[in-house]
Amino acid sequence: MKNWPELPTKNGFTIMEVVIYICLLCFVIFAGYQFYSVTICRYRIESVKAALFQDLRTAVSIMSNDIRLCGCDPLNMGQVGFVNETDNKDRHDTDSNSIHITFDSEYPWDGKAASKNETVIYFLYPQGGGLYKLGRCTGNSRRPQPVAENILSLHFRYFDLSEQEMSDPPSPLKSIGSVEINITAQSQDINPISNAKDRLWFQTRVRVPNNTFR
Repeated sequence: MKNWPELPTKNGFTIMEVVIYICLLCFVIFAGYQFYSVTICRYRIESVKAALFQDLRTAVSIMSNDIRLCGCDPLNMGQVGFVNETDNKDRHDTDSNSIHITFDSEYPWDGKAASKNETVIYFLYPQGGGLYKLGRCTGNSRRPQPVAENILSLHFRYFDLSEQEMSDPPSPLKSIGSVEINITAQSQDINPISNAKDRLWFQTRVRVPNNTFR
């Protein structure tokens, strides 16, 4: 009887080794998923912050440009500048929570804020959820157009030509030399990392070189 040579045998994985390998693989997959999840979460958070900051910067830029024009009076007739209305509506006045400005900037000049774009009012109006929209009214209209959303607070401070802070409301209006804008925005959703809503604050000081209100 012919004896065939024995083939070399190979030992396979034991049950314990298979279990260990599966556990290691699950750990690597879980760690990778956690890293991916945290990265996406941080990206979304930073995107929200960037959008808030961009809205604030745009809003402040628009307000600053309008405020710099306040009192622009090429004919020196003294009929434009900061305004307080007599309608007993605080948000149409020049005070800590609103600002009302007029200027004569469209040619041919007439010494008055006769054009729609020569009268501007800024104030907050409700958005919902404790937040507000920054409204901008032009001309004789008192229906605000939104400039920015998700605003938590808006505050104006007024300084005279000698850099002294004026009272609220400022008086006399013709003495206003600069305006400080303080505006705060807040995200609508809770930051899952800090477990709080993100807030961004923006402050700037605007000179008013043309204020000649009489």
